[in-house]
Amino acid sequence: MFQHNVGGVKGLYLRKTQNQQIFFLRYSDSTGRHDYSLGSYPLMSVSQARRAAFDTWELINHGKSPIEERRKEKLEKQLVIEQARKDALSQVQTFEKVALEWVDDRALHGYWSQDIKGEKKTRQILARHVFPKIGKENIETITLEKIRECLEPIWQTIPSTAKKVKSYIQKIFQWAIALGKRENRENPALMDGALGILMEPLQKNKKEKQNHAASPVGLLPRLMSEIHSYDSMSAKACEFAILTACRSKAVRLAEWSEFDLEKGIWQIPVEHDKIKVPNRDRTIFLSAQALALLEGLVRFSESPYIFPSSQGSHFSDTALTMFLRGLHEKKLAEDGIGWIDPQKSQKLNRPCTITVHGTARATFRTWAKDDELGNNRKFDQEAVELCLLHSKNDAYNGAYDRAKLEKERRFIMDCWGKYCHSQLKKQPQFP
Repeated sequence: MFQHNVGGVKGLYLRKTQNQQIFFLRYSDSTGRHDYSLGSYPLMSVSQARRAAFDTWELINHGKSPIEERRKEKLEKQLVIEQARKDALSQVQTFEKVALEWVDDRALHGYWSQDIKGEKKTRQILARHVFPKIGKENIETITLEKIRECLEPIWQTIPSTAKKVKSYIQKIFQWAIALGKRENRENPALMDGALGILMEPLQKNKKEKQNHAASPVGLLPRLMSEIHSYDSMSAKACEFAILTACRSKAVRLAEWSEFDLEKGIWQIPVEHDKIKVPNRDRTIFLSAQALALLEGLVRFSESPYIFPSSQGSHFSDTALTMFLRGLHEKKLAEDGIGWIDPQKSQKLNRPCTITVHGTARATFRTWAKDDELGNNRKFDQEAVELCLLHSKNDAYNGAYDRAKLEKERRFIMDCWGKYCHSQLKKQPQFP
């Protein structure tokens, strides 16, 4: 490498190496000496180099650093390029962009007004199972194979979530087509189309839906006697859930304002119910046993909940499970069996500890149809379903049959309360 003075402008040099020749300006300022490159020869002629050197001295003489000015100019160009890239991307309707607009539109129009966690759960499912696969894809060009990639990892392992994912993708495409965000009018997420054919091999080994482990009907009175012997709030909540055949969530979040003890009814609010359909009957008729349990509870002024935790808030979804698990461990140590569901344990070839949900609902439903007890002829089976807050199952979803069967439901719950406490020494008296 060697360099020589070009002349014509102070400090203008030409540096020669084996591969290139570069014009540069050598100058000094308060920060030291600098070699400022101007351009390469022969792309830059000598006259162009002198003009560039002269202009650079103009900057220096005005107290500016040509190096800093070049850095600013380069940064400005980068910002312009980046903005242009963002503008271009904003014109592309990616699946994630359209999906988030779909969620926002539903939220704006009150789709989740009866489900305060609905929007959050929808966003979480999309972010976890959909966006990593097809979020950045143009919604116009997403293929069936891409949708299958979203569904395949969860189709057989967590089918309930996979069903939601499929439904969301399908509805997002429908919404995009309706608003013209997708010119292709075909919805690739319809299972009755080509997607169904692609998913067919995965249907065969799809994980079966497992029912919650439940106490055998014949052992329930003994179980309830065991639960009744405990004075903890979790024990009382567990006992109440079984007496009312209700889901754990409704019991854990129950507040005193929901009850009319004189009429013996409990109105479960829509936000505590699994089914969010408005105006459906959520009345629970309380037996003498359930009323006696409530009347024996201490009311805490600092908490609205029927069964408050030690901190005054409601129990978590595992609190009642942990209580039953403790009972199981105690009984297991005594008889080597514990509180298990024999049928499910035999089917899965492993011990299955009973659950609150299974015992409160499946055991109740089995009891209400038990032919050995004569309950299959004793109770109106439609009323039994209403006790479980199951909607009428007909072609019109109960639109014409509006009978609430209150008398029959009270009779069923009273008989259930008696059976649950049949091994207790002291029984509450009916009014």
